[in-house]
Amino acid sequence: MPNLAGIWSPDGSSEARSRTLRAQLRRIHVPEVPYTEYREITDGLAVGLLDHGILENGQQPVEDCDHQKVMFLDGELYNVPELKRRFSACFGQREMTAPEVCLRLIARHGVEVVKYFNGLFCLVLYDRSSHELTLISDRFGFRPLFYVHRPTAFVFGSELKAVCVGDPDRRTVDDIGTIELFVYGSNFGDRTWLKDYLRLPPATIMTIGAGGVKQRKYWSYKYDETAPTLDQPTYYTAFGSLMGRAVERCLRGSHRIGLFLSGGYDSRSVAAAIPKEYLPLPAFTFGHPESRDVRYAQLLASRLGLDHHALTEKGPYLYSHSRAIVWRTEGMNSFANCTSVRFHPRIKEKADIILLGFLGEFSGSHTWPRLLLARSRRAAKEAIFDHLVNSRLPRARKVFNAQFFSTGFASLRERFEASFDCVQNDHPLNIADSWNFMHLQPRGTFQSPAVDRHLFEARAPHMDHDLVDFLLTIPPYSRLEQRVYKQMIAYKFPAIRDVPCTNSGKPINPHFIQEYAAMATGYLLRKAAKWVNGRSENGDVPSREFRDLGEDFRQEPQLVDDVLLPLLNAEIFPPSLFDYAGIRDVIVEHYEGKRSHEYLLSLLISYGLAMKYFLHDDCGDVPANMCGA
Repeated sequence: MPNLAGIWSPDGSSEARSRTLRAQLRRIHVPEVPYTEYREITDGLAVGLLDHGILENGQQPVEDCDHQKVMFLDGELYNVPELKRRFSACFGQREMTAPEVCLRLIARHGVEVVKYFNGLFCLVLYDRSSHELTLISDRFGFRPLFYVHRPTAFVFGSELKAVCVGDPDRRTVDDIGTIELFVYGSNFGDRTWLKDYLRLPPATIMTIGAGGVKQRKYWSYKYDETAPTLDQPTYYTAFGSLMGRAVERCLRGSHRIGLFLSGGYDSRSVAAAIPKEYLPLPAFTFGHPESRDVRYAQLLASRLGLDHHALTEKGPYLYSHSRAIVWRTEGMNSFANCTSVRFHPRIKEKADIILLGFLGEFSGSHTWPRLLLARSRRAAKEAIFDHLVNSRLPRARKVFNAQFFSTGFASLRERFEASFDCVQNDHPLNIADSWNFMHLQPRGTFQSPAVDRHLFEARAPHMDHDLVDFLLTIPPYSRLEQRVYKQMIAYKFPAIRDVPCTNSGKPINPHFIQEYAAMATGYLLRKAAKWVNGRSENGDVPSREFRDLGEDFRQEPQLVDDVLLPLLNAEIFPPSLFDYAGIRDVIVEHYEGKRSHEYLLSLLISYGLAMKYFLHDDCGDVPANMCGA
């Protein structure tokens, strides 16, 4: 995955812009990893891209015929052949790279033509005559692009660290972004934990010029509530057909392709849709040898003809990788959710491009009782707030000082209410799925290093535009508890229908009424069993989880002794926000076994190290093979 960095500063000197860009590229460079560096330093702008040779985009930047517009592409388009056919009048006989195709279409049809670009990308477009900079994100904001707008400069980069090193002003903590992080586990919207440091929203065209910064949306995540209702076989048949086409698009190119395979629905649907001529592809599963994910993934791989690799490592794994993970994830989520990085060198031996089974909420409608009972927009919002915020407040309250928590919670509530302004649906289930996808899932999923930026490229077939456009026409009842999704897998790929799913430990049941009744009964029985004897799972079923994170933390006291306590002693955590005594109480409660605070401790470590690295520029303990500065 290429790394972008740049600075727009029309009143500054070319030498100063060039110096800033050099510092940005040094900071995001990973030693010992080969790359090609592309730069554009012109009036008002300096931008660079580190290309690690995985994508096949050719030399950049590309220019238009008049040499007035120049463009970089970070990422890739899945539908370049289709674009050439659709807009055949724009192209002659000469072969064109994907960046050249993008610029040619923008020059001929205007920037709004990006709505036809099917892929995961960021575009940087610059007009040398007007000194206007345009940044464009893909539909889902999969490729991150961070920025800060200062009076004398607009600094941007695909990594937060590139923005930090190029920022001419003093950096400070974002109070509300901080409390969001500890309540949700990630920030939502365009916010980060650094004040004024924002992330380019999905499907956004942002222009930076003499008139300031302006942005507009070219696509909206919205379920089509006016679409005609079709029968269930039509839905799952079309779903399966479009899924197959999406996977084939993601298999194009000359590089080695592998996939992450768990026992869930998302990755198995990608694996099952791979045409036989591409097999055997390597499939990688993280987990304990007896975990459900590993056992079910092995069975799936055997049925589908995949070359399966179970990535298992016994012994401590948190402390030794914590600093490298935070350096990569930049404090945007819990480092304990991203420990797969220890296996990435082994994965690199087999694959350059990883297919991800990320589906988000396109066919979800995961529900809970209060949401099912909601009959209005207000009721849906209250159900979401209660489910996702109120349930987590006691945890966050432990580490913040009381005065800040009181004022911060009020602002958090305001932010939550405002976050629904972009949700255009009316049905409660559609509201919940839209909000969850737009504000929570992308920030946590896309920011985590499921694939390393400098080692791998990621492709997500479920995010193919044609497939998503269809899924957004399916009404809530047909999606409830992934009804149509399970039917698609069961009938399109019958060879894996009887392979149990990680969540339930049972084969796929396409008969919704039977399954839903069994789910409800099972849930009540498990609750009763847990109340009676503390058991929450049958002994003959392998554990869903591949680790006990709470116990893993207790077995590595150096996480506290050598990481968290030194951060506290150095007063890295702002005393105006955090209650140091409360943090120490959390540590004692966890390590004495009185309470389990593993996720809270993980967030504290991630946030503290991120502040150390990106606010105070103290990167001395970052592993040498990760930091190019």
